[in-house]
Amino acid sequence: MILKQKLRWLVPEVVQTSNMDCGPASLKCLLEGFGVSTHYGHLRDACQTDVDGTSINTLEKIAVELGLDAVQMVVPVDHLLLDIPGYLPGLVVVRLPNGNTHFVVAWRNHCGIVQVMDPASGRRWPSARRFLDELHVHTARIPPQRWRSWAGSDDFIGPLKERIAALKVGSTVATALCERALKDESWLSLAFLDASIRMLVSLVMSGAIKRGAEVSGMLRRLSVEFSTDTSQGFSLVPENYWCVRPSHPRGSELEEKIELAPELLEFSGAVIVSVKGVRDLNEVEPKSEALSRALSEPPAKPLQQLWRFMREDGVIAPLTIFIAMLGSVLGLMFEALLFRGLIDIHSELATEVQRAGTIGLLIGFMVTLLLLQFPTAKVQMMIGRHLENRFRMRFLAALPKIPDHFFQSRPTSDTAERSHRISTLRDLPVLGTSIIFKVFTLLATAMGIIWLAPTAAPLVLIMAVLQVAVPLIFHPVLTDYSMRVQTHAGALARFYMDALLGVIPIRAHGASESVQREHESLLTEWIRAGYSSLRFQLNSQAVQLLVNCTLSSVLVIYCVNARGASPDLLLLIYWVLALPPLGEEISGLMRSYPRQRNFLLRALEPLQAVTETDTDKNSADSVEFSPAKPVGIKFENVSVNASGRTILNGVNLEISPGEQIAVVGASGAGKSSLAGVLLGWHKPASGRVMLNGGELKGELLHRFRLHCAWVDPAIQLWNSSLLENLSYGNKPGAPLYPILQQADLLKLVAALPEGLQSPLGESGALVSGGEGQRVRLGRALGREETACVILDEPFRGLDRQQRQRLMNRVREVWQGVTLICITHDISETRDFPRVLVVGDGCIIEDGKPSELQAQGDTRYAQLLAAESSLWQECWQSSSWRHLRMASGQLTEVQGVSGATPASRFTEVASEQ
Repeated sequence: MILKQKLRWLVPEVVQTSNMDCGPASLKCLLEGFGVSTHYGHLRDACQTDVDGTSINTLEKIAVELGLDAVQMVVPVDHLLLDIPGYLPGLVVVRLPNGNTHFVVAWRNHCGIVQVMDPASGRRWPSARRFLDELHVHTARIPPQRWRSWAGSDDFIGPLKERIAALKVGSTVATALCERALKDESWLSLAFLDASIRMLVSLVMSGAIKRGAEVSGMLRRLSVEFSTDTSQGFSLVPENYWCVRPSHPRGSELEEKIELAPELLEFSGAVIVSVKGVRDLNEVEPKSEALSRALSEPPAKPLQQLWRFMREDGVIAPLTIFIAMLGSVLGLMFEALLFRGLIDIHSELATEVQRAGTIGLLIGFMVTLLLLQFPTAKVQMMIGRHLENRFRMRFLAALPKIPDHFFQSRPTSDTAERSHRISTLRDLPVLGTSIIFKVFTLLATAMGIIWLAPTAAPLVLIMAVLQVAVPLIFHPVLTDYSMRVQTHAGALARFYMDALLGVIPIRAHGASESVQREHESLLTEWIRAGYSSLRFQLNSQAVQLLVNCTLSSVLVIYCVNARGASPDLLLLIYWVLALPPLGEEISGLMRSYPRQRNFLLRALEPLQAVTETDTDKNSADSVEFSPAKPVGIKFENVSVNASGRTILNGVNLEISPGEQIAVVGASGAGKSSLAGVLLGWHKPASGRVMLNGGELKGELLHRFRLHCAWVDPAIQLWNSSLLENLSYGNKPGAPLYPILQQADLLKLVAALPEGLQSPLGESGALVSGGEGQRVRLGRALGREETACVILDEPFRGLDRQQRQRLMNRVREVWQGVTLICITHDISETRDFPRVLVVGDGCIIEDGKPSELQAQGDTRYAQLLAAESSLWQECWQSSSWRHLRMASGQLTEVQGVSGATPASRFTEVASEQ
């Protein structure tokens, strides 16, 4: 059942973090606009893993699964914004200046001004003509009967009549033209009428003809001439005005006469996922678990989370601040009354001693008020520091549990910006107490005015309420603007980091101007967002000032007329004139709140991404897991999806404790994904992974990681000393010499200027690729109580002889430990007792290498033969020059064709 949902007048604003997020950001906007609350983090994660968030077909399916009545269609460009049949709101594909496609949400058409939510820049208001020029025109090939069936419906005839009416052609003429075209059972008459109207609109816009009788006459003449010879349609109306035309092979010349009975038509138009309403919640059943989480996750409530953090320190400090604020407010009111009392009793203070004593008491009272604020401010800052520290501890505790795709799907700079902004959390208690203090002062002042002038109570209450209501009215829009600025700032930092990390490749490939253009485009959006936010803040401040000046003037005039020259008039006017400054201070504080709230939301997002809850944590005590024993692993029909693509499909595998196996296959076959499932980077979409009889998740996964040695070229090398890199993640105090010897690092230590204290540079930039890989191996060898070893291309960058030596050594060191080695060097796997061949996400072969090789027709035998053939063609060909790099010297080697592949590789390609 489809429910009609009242649309928000202002489209919700969701700004993307990266270029890959325009799909989920647009979808989140549509869902929120129709009142369907979804969690943006889970939605974008689902689009990065389970489904492809860059495909409009997939976005349509997700919208339907999440409860929207959405349908994708291709419509003529000039029909998109018309009221009949009403395609808006919808998700539309536009073309960027660089030629790439982009998703935006077209929300409403306000008399020629289109309300658009662009994930790249936020909410914007282009003219209808400009927006139509931005659309991506898609051409689809469809049968003529299918197009004629659609064109004969109200979905096409209604907009057609509306376009004719816009040319001020009489309804009688329009109806007659449409009926004549509908009588033709072929596609041509309706297509010609549509093209004729489009051409006449263009002529009117250029000023060549005028609306009304002139257009009507031309339209009738075109219709008469077309009915005489229908094949001359392109002669009457140029082909570029036709939204549908006969399909021709690419590169063929255009024909002057129209093919009357083509097999296919080319229909060109805008692509839109139009949303008509929402479906009944009982009918909404997302197929993906990630989409279910996005729909069921409650909206973020940052203030509640903030209060939970503060309650962990107890409620004494907040209660103390609250009491101190009440005392300060009452003190300010009493201070005003004291000044008022001085006016009445000044004549009774006859002696200088009395006057001095009175002044001393007054000064003492004022000093007491000031001293009361000092401990209050100190407690506020203490709460802020504790809040920041607790948040950092929560973040560090949750860091190992945050899914890997959370970091993979976001720019590193954006994550770093969130971390740097954590320090702003300490300002939240000060901001909150300041708002509460000013509101209490406002209420107390209003009560004082009402006490002195009861007849002015309605006007005073209206003025006091407006001091808070006006900032609250502008608060939602200010929140959107603030989030837009912060999101752009986080994405903007990506260019600085990328430029620093990739300065050499950027210069080598001449990509400086391209990076500069991309940076400039994002910088422009950030500046625009900042100006828009500032402009809106100034507008809200202007409205506040106008309201305050008007009401305070009216209130002062009323009090003067009502009270006359009474003794309380001065105090009354003082309190009345104190209301506008209080309102401006409250407004300024509330304008700062959206910025702080957005900082808090972005800081809380990594914590909300933690998927392992207490209910997910299986009892590790019930599963036999001892670091001293090798583990047994079992895959039970495991499938893994990423970006809508299946990377592992129905994998069934059992690895016995202490077994050593090799995994081979083509690039992209799914070898590393197997390791990713074991390490928790990928979560199975179906099936499960068993470890010693228990499902590998939660606490068991955490304990498994602690006792797993992992070597991969992607493992980070830090910009610190060699010693710190080797001991990173391992227990201190482990013997170092055996590790250096086993990983062939003794020569490297001797060659480095400061030995073990020599820095390796960021990502190991100060050592070679092979040396960095041996450092990673040394870090893994330092792992104590290893229960499993995962080697993923462990010796990349090393020569074959060294790879074979290190492989034999690590297999000997980890003898009796479950070992999985993923490699592209097929010949190295012949020494393993078992080999797996992976292809297209499946295990296609499993057995002993010698048996698979002996069969001849196996995939493993083919890989071995291809590797051997490659060595022969590469090294025995006379068309190749053979160079040798040794000790920094490059020399040419002659006569290497007779050597074996292994020896040739060692002699020619070895790097020292």
